[in-house]
Amino acid sequence: MYEPPERTYRIVDVRPWAAEGTDSAPEAVRTFFEHKEATLDDMRALAESFGAEFESMVQGGGRYQASIRWRGHHYDLDLEPTGQ
Repeated sequence: MYEPPERTYRIVDVRPWAAEGTDSAPEAVRTFFEHKEATLDDMRALAESFGAEFESMVQGGGRYQASIRWRGHHYDLDLEPTGQ
């Protein structure tokens, strides 16, 4: 049976959760994640390789976002689907 390839996303922005009390994610987090392209499984591995925990993925209404936790802080990864 045919299964379509898993969708690939580009990470276009990294933002802290509002509860974090800051307007921007640490430079280390932004530098590591921004502009990378990955499937959902690859994002889990990417987060793990950075020492972060992949928490969830949200998609709907034209919005694509993943959440990670790093050093006790939460961040949203804004995603853009690529052509795949």
